[in-house]
Amino acid sequence: MSPLEFLGKTRAVHWIVASAAILLLDYITGPFIQFPILFVVPVALATTTHGPRAGVGVAVVLPLLRSSFFLSWDLPSSWVLEAIDTAVDVIILIGFSLLIDKVIQQQRAIRVLQGLLPICGFCKKIRDEDGQWRQLESFITERSSARFSHTFCMECGRKHYPDLVD
Repeated sequence: MSPLEFLGKTRAVHWIVASAAILLLDYITGPFIQFPILFVVPVALATTTHGPRAGVGVAVVLPLLRSSFFLSWDLPSSWVLEAIDTAVDVIILIGFSLLIDKVIQQQRAIRVLQGLLPICGFCKKIRDEDGQWRQLESFITERSSARFSHTFCMECGRKHYPDLVD
């Protein structure tokens, strides 16, 4: 099972629990040990299970919730630095969510021919899943983005067009 297939089998409860656990861990460890890098996990789970809107939502909410910790920690730092840090986290996580969504879309668009293809040894037609014999070109065109242009090799050219081919 690929990582994307594994992520696709998760539910909302998984990314919500992961978000809560990371936020709790981040709060308990205090201001000097930070875990916002782990926010990529719930963002990835939300994006794969509920699409890019959910992923972007989680990417925005988690850093904002984390910035509220600043109120309970007695730090000499400023709100400006905290706001910049939160904005950077949000931008990176949104980009991550959109990147994951793009990869998922591309993976769904790719259709790979696999396994044994039953092909006639004489006419080169292929038997499809329904038992119908199809032209090789139409079978492959329906299952991939490949297109065909017909020509002939030198051997067939000499055989069928001896006057035109040297």
